[in-house]
Amino acid sequence: MVCSSIGLGVGVSHSKARYGHLLFSSLRKTNEDQSLETCSKIGPRSSGVSGISSALFNSYNLVCERHWLKELGQSIFMVGVSAGGLISGTTSDRFGRRPTVVACIVLQMGSGLAAAFTTDYVIFLVLRLLAGGAANGLFYVGLTLAIEVIGSSKRNVVGMTISLSWAVGTVFLGGLAYFLRDWWSLQLALAVMSAPLLSYWWLLPESPRWLLSNNRTEQAKISIQKAAKFNKVTIPDEVYEKVTKPKDKEPREKSKKYNLIDLFRGPRLRMITVTMSSVWFATVAVYYALIIGSADLAGDPYLNFVLGALLEIGLSLVGLVAMEKWGRRPVVGGFLFLSGAACLAVAATPTERQDVIRYISLLGRCAIGVAFTTLTVYSPEVFPTVVRTMGVGVANMSSRAGGILSPFVSLLADVWPPLPMLTFGILCTLGGAGVFSLPETFGIPLPDTLEDGEKLGRKQQTKIGTTDKTTEPKHNRGPVVVSGHVICDNDVFHHDEF
Repeated sequence: MVCSSIGLGVGVSHSKARYGHLLFSSLRKTNEDQSLETCSKIGPRSSGVSGISSALFNSYNLVCERHWLKELGQSIFMVGVSAGGLISGTTSDRFGRRPTVVACIVLQMGSGLAAAFTTDYVIFLVLRLLAGGAANGLFYVGLTLAIEVIGSSKRNVVGMTISLSWAVGTVFLGGLAYFLRDWWSLQLALAVMSAPLLSYWWLLPESPRWLLSNNRTEQAKISIQKAAKFNKVTIPDEVYEKVTKPKDKEPREKSKKYNLIDLFRGPRLRMITVTMSSVWFATVAVYYALIIGSADLAGDPYLNFVLGALLEIGLSLVGLVAMEKWGRRPVVGGFLFLSGAACLAVAATPTERQDVIRYISLLGRCAIGVAFTTLTVYSPEVFPTVVRTMGVGVANMSSRAGGILSPFVSLLADVWPPLPMLTFGILCTLGGAGVFSLPETFGIPLPDTLEDGEKLGRKQQTKIGTTDKTTEPKHNRGPVVVSGHVICDNDVFHHDEF
């Protein structure tokens, strides 16, 4: 129930996030067709602008000397996305996953409704800033909540399912925009779609793992009991005692309030934070350059938008199967290397061989797409529960810096035409190498404390379904099996999902 609910919320959220890309991309394209004669009239209307773009041009007069404001709109949204990941991560680790998810939903709906009715473009930009923060916070905090209430054997499927919901939401957005053809109606429709998600205040449980990490054992027990009832599993009292009693012995440690500095205190966790942030920077920079920033797609923008989303769905399925077989690091790192090799091959190919460049570029776009979706699942697993969403927020903020700088790398073609692809190839290669310095998390219980995070990847945990005999971290008490069901994994109840 939790995973399907979060998937629905993320799908709606991503529809709003990609709405900005569809809107401002169409504005950019239509502005190129605008004539000098139209600009000399300094009028709000422009030839060659229709549908969603025409309505926005007419509403805010984004022509002639004001045309740069449309570019500012997407940049402001990206700033909100970057800040939202960090702020929501901090509040989630401090106040809990559930209230943060609901707060993001409220902010997303409120900013969307207000944006539909505002007549001032500056206010519209401020609302886009808030919408970006809410959309990104809802995704990453929702993803964290989902993987914390699920067992190790199901984390891969759940994570990729939530990633798929982004693409599904994008397909829905493209279809909705095609039929509405008016930015005000589309903006209002997307805002209203968030209203049913307010029921998550009553439907979503708090993460038992987060509750236990913050010494709220009674609330965790209630949450576990509800999950057991939903999954029709009877849990003996001794299991509850086994799960909660060790945590009660350390009230000072578990009641501590953590902050961003804790991500850099220990050498191991500091290395994970810096490396994961660097990998995200490289991945998103190349992703935006090869997929979202590609300008070589001719034809109907709505069709291209939907086809791109369908491609993402296929790539996510490839990533799901690959991670189930080979784990996290080989898939994420391997596809980064493949994308890097494709970029380097494009840089080395003569410009007159456009047919070869086209196919190699497509290979690179597919590879970076798989790396992006699988990295989304991998990232939360390397951070301890007490700072998980803060760690993901820092990495996400770094990724948005890559997205912002990506268009400027393309300008290096003025110096030497192959230089942009050469730069992207080197970035991908370095990112892939960085992935292999991170710990493998496939089939391994999530780390809870900072101490667990320092031990992660040092052969201290046993993979589920293997016979490796290694020392477990202090707080890992292993799986508890009742009637053939794994109901406790590293202090957290799970069956299929909450």
